Amino acid sequence: MTYNILIVGLKGQDAGKTTLALALLAYLREKGFNACAFKPRAGNNVWYDFDVVHDALSQGRLYGKDATSLKAASAFSAADDPLLEECINPIHRLWMEPPRISSMSQIPGFIIDRVTLWTKDGARNLVVENEALPAMYRCSDTLLAQLRANASEIYHVRDLNTLNKLTEEYYDLAIELAYKKVVAQHDCVVIESYSDIALPWNGLNILDAVIGIKPGRISAFDPQKYLAAVQIAASTYSQEELPTARIIELLKPLKEVNVTPCRSEKLSQGLQELLPRLMQV
Repeated sequence: MTYNILIVGLKGQDAGKTTLALALLAYLREKGFNACAFKPRAGNNVWYDFDVVHDALSQGRLYGKDATSLKAASAFSAADDPLLEECINPIHRLWMEPPRISSMSQIPGFIIDRVTLWTKDGARNLVVENEALPAMYRCSDTLLAQLRANASEIYHVRDLNTLNKLTEEYYDLAIELAYKKVVAQHDCVVIESYSDIALPWNGLNILDAVIGIKPGRISAFDPQKYLAAVQIAASTYSQEELPTARIIELLKPLKEVNVTPCRSEKLSQGLQELLPRLMQV
């Protein structure tokens, strides 16, 4: 049985999820766990993260610095071949600037999605391109050429209905297939959500620990009560993605610790020292 730990953000941006995930992976490895990170959905802004975007696209791939860091911090002793970033992060979105929703198409302001389906024959990479995006915000064809060449299928979306159909057909499936590949090789999985979303995918229904983070504070929640709160909140919430703010209205944390600012080279070790106060692993 794999031990699932969910890390969620208690604020929208820069909550500290990946930093905490890296510290938790180091802590678990010291405890002897064969632990791996899993970040179902992630994204990069083409303006702010161009170096990593350029390097990945030059390889015909699309992933971000978080996936690279999480892969490096994960244990792969149970596998001959380390998992690729596309398994640790099966869905990656490249955003434009500004990332706003088009009033005409109602499509979020992204440039391209890379969706990886892990089958028995290997990786099947789908590319979803936002054709409703104004030309001035798109990446050059040269930059995307290798990613397109390596894709199993390319889908061009011009309206929200088409995007929703692709999302329903492939996105959660991609996450489930990648998750199965991860748990087949590891006894502990650190699952990092995205932004301030309460659950990173609909199929996540078994949790052994839940940790929420925002600048200055880390909170541990009862995993069963957390999942129950998600079900209750989702029944009265009209949007597809449920924020953690709606969850923490319904339950109190089991434990909380304060985090003081410190230099980046000392941050991981400082977080590792706090983890025994939050969870018993």
